[in-house]
Amino acid sequence: MMSSRMKDLELKERSSKSLLANVLDIDDDYRRGATTVGNSGAFLRPAAPATLEDASAASPCSAATRELQAILRELQFITARMKKADEELELINDWKFAAMVVDRFCLIIFTLFTIFATVGVLLTAPHIIVN
Repeated sequence: MMSSRMKDLELKERSSKSLLANVLDIDDDYRRGATTVGNSGAFLRPAAPATLEDASAASPCSAATRELQAILRELQFITARMKKADEELELINDWKFAAMVVDRFCLIIFTLFTIFATVGVLLTAPHIIVN
């Protein structure tokens, strides 16, 4: 009964973590019984069963393993997409800031040009100067 309670508490503790933390916990637990292929953890294979009895008992586990692999790949894909979107948003914001600086610069130059041109035209008009 005590071990059942401990398992329930452990399950509640895991469920209270964020989604990413849960995925990492599952990923860590899954990797203990698996071997990795290549550099990434996305392609995982379960360890080969030692006997025929283990092979028949491992078939439900291998289905769960495949599901976990699919879930892990999907989460990695979603995470990569979100990171890419964040990078693109940061780049867009940088360009918006640069455009705002150029707009302010053009506004200042236009204003100065308009003021100097107005003053120049008014000073060169012959009918304004009274003798």
